[in-house]
Amino acid sequence: MRIALKSLLLVLLFTPVIALAQKNYLKDPMVRIAMSAYAAQIAENPQNYGAYYSRAKDYFRYGESELALTDLNKAIELFPANEGAELSQAYTMRALIYQKKGDGVKALADFNEALTLDPQSYYSLLGRADLLCEMGDYAHAQDDYQMLLRRDVRCQEAYLGLARAAYKQQNMGDCNEMLAKAQNANPSNADFYMQRGALYEEMKEYGKAADDYVSAIFYGENSKSVFALNRLSRIDYDAVVNSLTTIIESSEDKGFYYFIRATIHKNNYHYSASIKDWNEIVEKKYFYHNSIFANRAYCYMRLGQFEYAIEDMNKAIVMKGDDMSYYITRGRLYRIQGIFDKAAEDLAIAATFDPSNVELLQERGLLAVEQKDYESAANYYNEAIMYDAENAKSYLLRAENCLRLKDNEGAVRNFEMVANYPEEQPQMSSLRGFALASLGRNTEAEEWAETVMRVDSEYVDASLYYQAACLYALTGNKKQAYNYLEKAFKAGYGDYYDVYFESDTPVSLAPLRNEADFADLVKSYVEIF
Repeated sequence: MRIALKSLLLVLLFTPVIALAQKNYLKDPMVRIAMSAYAAQIAENPQNYGAYYSRAKDYFRYGESELALTDLNKAIELFPANEGAELSQAYTMRALIYQKKGDGVKALADFNEALTLDPQSYYSLLGRADLLCEMGDYAHAQDDYQMLLRRDVRCQEAYLGLARAAYKQQNMGDCNEMLAKAQNANPSNADFYMQRGALYEEMKEYGKAADDYVSAIFYGENSKSVFALNRLSRIDYDAVVNSLTTIIESSEDKGFYYFIRATIHKNNYHYSASIKDWNEIVEKKYFYHNSIFANRAYCYMRLGQFEYAIEDMNKAIVMKGDDMSYYITRGRLYRIQGIFDKAAEDLAIAATFDPSNVELLQERGLLAVEQKDYESAANYYNEAIMYDAENAKSYLLRAENCLRLKDNEGAVRNFEMVANYPEEQPQMSSLRGFALASLGRNTEAEEWAETVMRVDSEYVDASLYYQAACLYALTGNKKQAYNYLEKAFKAGYGDYYDVYFESDTPVSLAPLRNEADFADLVKSYVEIF
């Protein structure tokens, strides 16, 4: 099997944030034309069920469930009686939306209606079976799966459904038997390995799940399987790395899998291991792409090797000079090294792409602070907040800058904006606890941190431990700070830059760095850097 460069480029989207905003589909001119056409058809004939149904299908495809539901309700109301098969599909789509919303009763009613209209509908029957299994009605779910098998003895989805039902009933013998039959039915089906991998994840058999996601890549499902591996690596990093190492040893397409493993290492803060894989790709000449050097530069930066990082960013920019993020990154590297004129040049170039970019404005503010131009920094932070009023980091940066300007009231107002921002569920990214601690509300800050750690306890993310350590360092609770910092190191948090250099915001270990206990703790985990 050979993997084309086109497939490889799918992985370039592989970052901790790997989903496009739902509204991005509206940027496609063809989508806008289609949506305008539907609206015109409906305006011309409000009884045009086909226009409502077609628009609902598009909304469903783009993840707009509520808009799809509204159009489906209207289409179903207007469908003529002689369009039974098409109407059956409309009910099935609406059932899937209700199922996603958690309304099993309405979903089941729609699946039943769909099957009444079209008893041979494969998707309606499979959908009902999966819903019944989800609702815990295993007997009726198994009846539907068996009906699918009577129609097609090689129906992998039915075998998988029976395996899932058996697992839910703790019948592991039947579960494993059905999984084996599912694989035998079509052993080269990438989607099967994705589904079985998801079931293995549910069973907490993470090694088997990782193997299946890697198999899905082998059989052609690149993007979804790579995303699944990245997600799984946050739960069981070693299982994912081991699976990728195994296929690297046996595959002809080693460069592709090195790329994935390097990215897994990077996203899990194992920067030295990531650099080794990027080096392997370059030295063995598997392929040559700007993303390799940009990724390796990021890893060098996190390890505090700034000169190597700049060298790689230079290469990335030569290969792709129209990537704004590259100039922001190189500008940050120059700022860290105190080369302020070059930092300003790079940030000015970045501004030619998008002067309203919040990350850019924050970085320009930080550069102004380094040069003690606090008024300019204030202007940049004001702009950042104007363009994104929900970015907590901008408020913290502005608050710290107010303190430099001797504007204590302004600092308090900015900290309070973050501290008082409503959270449905506490999470580190809100930075609320850091604002509370900066206001001297240490007890509230620590309670917030512990709530975050409980909420996220299912997913072991070393950065959470690191950020908790920063929070407790800020409140002065050094015992807990060291406790969480050691947990971060044990979980593989190999970010030397964060540990020794980061001080732009209160999310920092700066209060601990001059202590002997800090030096001793870091020294005992030096192998992770």
